[in-house]
Amino acid sequence: MKTTILTVVLTMASFACVQAQTMIAVQNDAGSTFYASLDTAIVKAHAGDYIYLPGGNFTITKPIDKKLHIVGVGHNPDSCVATRITQVSGSFTIKKGSDHGTMTGMKIGGGITFSLSTGESLNYFSIERCNIGSDVNLATKSSQILISECVIYGSVSGSSSQGFLLTKCIISGGVNGFSANSFADNNVFLNTSFSYSGCFFRNNIFLCSGSSLSGSNITTVFQNNSFTSAVSSLYNWHNNIVASSSDLFKNSQDYHVLPTSTAHNAGTDGTDLGIYGTSSPWKEGSLPGNPHVQKVQSKTVSTIDGKLEVKTNIAAQDY
Repeated sequence: MKTTILTVVLTMASFACVQAQTMIAVQNDAGSTFYASLDTAIVKAHAGDYIYLPGGNFTITKPIDKKLHIVGVGHNPDSCVATRITQVSGSFTIKKGSDHGTMTGMKIGGGITFSLSTGESLNYFSIERCNIGSDVNLATKSSQILISECVIYGSVSGSSSQGFLLTKCIISGGVNGFSANSFADNNVFLNTSFSYSGCFFRNNIFLCSGSSLSGSNITTVFQNNSFTSAVSSLYNWHNNIVASSSDLFKNSQDYHVLPTSTAHNAGTDGTDLGIYGTSSPWKEGSLPGNPHVQKVQSKTVSTIDGKLEVKTNIAAQDY
């Protein structure tokens, strides 16, 4: 057969047809099953299954009422050039039975609501590296909930839930309704209002004045945070600083703390305040921990006897 020289620029369509590209994989020890819609995948999945969403647009209307691990490819377009981001229209409703479930790597158009009836409870659930377009509402009997490395455009409401950790998030709306054993560490709060009781705020950057804080100040601890103005009405006020955004960051789109800022290495652990503090700071690109198509290369290849050589780079992500 005559050899033909081709220059091939691979896209995800090179791996499968368009329909297969948007198929959702539900995976467990028995193997993988594929579905065309997120609702169907949620209904058909069994407790403990992983639901892998490719890049593309999906819609959700079904609640989650069992332990599931929902994994997208990411929400940052700069990091998802080869795959596209995973975008979900609608809101997630988390119900009884979802204990120990997880969500990561999605851009969610709506919000996330934990919905429990009287007497029901939900323990241990994590939401990581998601872009959430509206509110996150916890339920009274939800506990041990983790929200980490998320962009949240709405408010985070606790409904008096306990055992909650909000860490390394960027939050536009308010934070309210949290009680004992709830922690907010290394977040960046934008123009937010607060209502709380018995909480711990540590190593955060508040891009708002202290006048936005309200609640039970006697039982709430503010330690090693940064505010744009001083707060004199707080009882448990320890090692907090006052700094403007221009003193903190190079620009409003980059939340790396300047090395000349008073927030540099000012955390309780000796690292920076905000999302780039701790020993495991905000991950650039916000990619989930599953293997990810980093880039697709252009290459000159030959077709010989109907065989086409292609090349791409796929790498696992550091969690």
